[in-house]
Amino acid sequence: MNNELYKLIYAIITILITSGCFGYINYNILEKLTVIVDRPNKETDKKQKIMIFTGVNVGLYWILTTVLNCKISLSILLVLLFDVVGTIWIIKPLIELINSLINKIRNTSGQSYTDNRETRDYIFNTNKYQAVYIFDFENNLITCGWLDYQQAADNNYFDLALMPFSDTMNITYENVRDQIISDNTNSRIIVDFEKKIKIFVKRITPD
Repeated sequence: MNNELYKLIYAIITILITSGCFGYINYNILEKLTVIVDRPNKETDKKQKIMIFTGVNVGLYWILTTVLNCKISLSILLVLLFDVVGTIWIIKPLIELINSLINKIRNTSGQSYTDNRETRDYIFNTNKYQAVYIFDFENNLITCGWLDYQQAADNNYFDLALMPFSDTMNITYENVRDQIISDNTNSRIIVDFEKKIKIFVKRITPD
């Protein structure tokens, strides 16, 4: 009975490996590390990447079980280990190297650097403290505060969680604009023409 149960478990896990479930582990890790960035409504691109990782998993599983004659349980464990450790230490550097080479080729041909991240992810994805000021196109202050949380751009919805400043009496468009201009290295401006707002971001390095 135990042997039959083990065979069933191995069969199920083998199906998971070959069906793409393990390939999703690679994709999910690389996405969290922003090595892979797919724009909203690009499910085809996502599926293609998962299929590639699935092929890598299937190939590794075949080598372990057929060529190296490893036990099925050990092969599954090694594939899972590769999906986590190998993705971080092998696949991630390899993709970054390829992207770097592509950008060098683009640079030599006079083209700009490519980055698939959404603008707000590019701006807000930092470990620095960020003071955020939001104005409408009439330069009226909508709200301001310290950035606490930013909704990821992958669902095409934009919202922010801010921790209010203790004092907002002297916050005007002119004052904020002058601060941003005087420290343009640590400052950014997002202009959202759809929502008709301007977001001024001032970054402060933690002590």
